[in-house]
Amino acid sequence: MVKKQCCCPITGIVIGVIVVVISLIVEFVIVPYVFKENLELNNSSMQYNNWYRPEVPISMQWYIFNLTNADDVVNHGAKPSFVQLGPYTYREYRWKTHLKWDSDKGTVRYKNLRWWVFEPNKSAGSEDDLIWSINLPLVTVAESLRYESLLIQEGFALFAKLNSEGLYRKYTMKELIWGYHDPMMTAAMSLLPDMFYTDFVGVYAGKNYTDDGVWTVSTGEKDITTVGQTVAYNGTKYLNFWSSQYANMVNGTDGTVGKPGITKDEQFYMFVPDLCRSLYGVYSEEEKTSEGITLYRFSPDANEMKNATGNPDNAGFCTPPGNCLLGDGMMNLTVCQMLDHFNIPVMASLPHFLYADPRYLEKVEGLHPVESEHKTDIALEPRTGIVMRVAKRLQINMYLRAVEYIDFMKDAPEMVFPVAWLNESAVIDGQNQDVFLSLMQLMNVANILCYVMYACGGLSMIGCSAYLTCYCVKTKSSGTGEREPLLGSQKSGGSLSVPVKEQSEEET
Repeated sequence: MVKKQCCCPITGIVIGVIVVVISLIVEFVIVPYVFKENLELNNSSMQYNNWYRPEVPISMQWYIFNLTNADDVVNHGAKPSFVQLGPYTYREYRWKTHLKWDSDKGTVRYKNLRWWVFEPNKSAGSEDDLIWSINLPLVTVAESLRYESLLIQEGFALFAKLNSEGLYRKYTMKELIWGYHDPMMTAAMSLLPDMFYTDFVGVYAGKNYTDDGVWTVSTGEKDITTVGQTVAYNGTKYLNFWSSQYANMVNGTDGTVGKPGITKDEQFYMFVPDLCRSLYGVYSEEEKTSEGITLYRFSPDANEMKNATGNPDNAGFCTPPGNCLLGDGMMNLTVCQMLDHFNIPVMASLPHFLYADPRYLEKVEGLHPVESEHKTDIALEPRTGIVMRVAKRLQINMYLRAVEYIDFMKDAPEMVFPVAWLNESAVIDGQNQDVFLSLMQLMNVANILCYVMYACGGLSMIGCSAYLTCYCVKTKSSGTGEREPLLGSQKSGGSLSVPVKEQSEEET
């Protein structure tokens, strides 16, 4: 009887230990394995298809700033006034091509082929809509020749007068964004083919049906927290456009993949080839989806958009080096945007000069920054890093100032001229969301099961240990006379000797 009373709680303790060990294996081995297998970039993971050839619909919406008072600006020095047109919506397609896997390093190298198809039913206008804007090639060439010899300047001034349409010109929406054959550039090609080798000009000219460079990213095989992180771009970890190592660093993902396990204190880095630099977002708020999934939202940090005075880290982006005269919220991309041999004086900002120095808004009429509509916003599930919603917003501007050697540019105002802004967005759709929800439910069930098993195993060990402790205390306090020996037997000469109870005098 005593043996049974001891064995039962000991068995319970052993079972409790086994249950807890199994829970630990599930939580720290099996769940992380399933987690890693689904998030890693390989052709059998859940994340792979949406990375390789995204099935989630991606939209690019263009909003154009139409100059409404070009004559008054030219003839009377009026402040440029704009009306925003759009959106002009395009379906964006991305295919990874030329994939080369390196399992030893845990990386994959590829090209990202992109193309866009106009969607009239989702647009507020036609690609044939007429728009007044700045003369892109004229301003580019005129600014590039600013420090050339007087002979070259006068030659181009005459050439521009004969072939150019003036400082401002009329485009169709399609011409302004996707390109057109400019008459001035066509004439220049025929005269100076070594200097001018294309006449096709536009904000996104030549980008449709092309790739945006050679990416090398982590597959997450070696460390799942690095999945999608850019290891190199065009074969290097550093760019060569800027004047500091910090500015030239290639950091982050392409914005479609997040870091698994990201916290609210971390920064979300993206590398943006069109801007020739990396950007980062900081945690802004938490939200819950209709399915109860918690998302972290990341947006640009106002400090990141400050000039070198407000943020010394940005001194490396000053162009030329040491020339840090731009105000907050403006990025000078002149060194990395080219038209033939000429650097394009293009400036990037958030739409409607959001977070920018007030002086840029003061130079124009018709722009009204609204944070909720114009900031970049990325919402991701923090445990997996899966991006559930993204809206990358960017405005393209041209830097304009007077050019003394061209008559019709002598009185040009010094300003940042807004051309257009884009919203590149995607929201995880039904089918892909169902796959993601299945993974999340599996993870949640596994976690709940672990907690239940921890509780059961812990209670079993605690209860049985308490029972044994109480039993031992009770046994010790009641003495040992009738309980020794424990087996109730003694060996004597090889035979079993049973102790006989002594009779009292009354019994005899």
